[in-house]
Amino acid sequence: MPHYKLSYFDVRARGECIRMMFAIGGVPLEDVRVQLQEWEGMVKNKAAPFNALPMLEVDGVKIAQTLAILRYIARETGLAGPDNLTSALADSLADQYADFVMAYMPWHVVNAGFIPGDKDALYDSVYLPARTKHLPFFEAALKKSTTGWFANTPELTHVDVFIASHVEWLMALDKNADTIFEDFPLLGAHFKKFFAHPKLQTYLKERPDARF
Repeated sequence: MPHYKLSYFDVRARGECIRMMFAIGGVPLEDVRVQLQEWEGMVKNKAAPFNALPMLEVDGVKIAQTLAILRYIARETGLAGPDNLTSALADSLADQYADFVMAYMPWHVVNAGFIPGDKDALYDSVYLPARTKHLPFFEAALKKSTTGWFANTPELTHVDVFIASHVEWLMALDKNADTIFEDFPLLGAHFKKFFAHPKLQTYLKERPDARF
């Protein structure tokens, strides 16, 4: 088995889906939590592809971009779907959720305190419209599923890991997190189903606490 080393900041955010994918796949992972001072040195030395994290090293080969890493380990562990068509369906939903994340990012960077701004105004003008536009897509996908997983597979695929982990992130950011599932009951059921996955429980008990 290759040696897998993940480098990401000491938060959940974009790296948590990868950590969860490894846990569910039962694959050992060296989980490196990069501190700000370390990251400044990595940028200076161009240690990461595209000067961005997360970064997965597979026997020293560096892979960047969250979804590329997630899809790779899903294929390696047999959790990318039973065929190429199913995998493509899962990919399309994951990519669409990534579009949602990018749509609300102008609110997030202010809300999290990374840059100054009016977080309440951005909540109304950026985040809520993005949520209203995008979350119905995922509710509709689950309505078509007979298994409760996004790609209608017997076992979860990478899109389930990606979306559920990012919904957890979203719930840590949204000041009205308790209302997220009010109009999206199937998304709420999926969230509960995912976090009850038996192969995830040890990881959930042992993972470090994080702000988001």
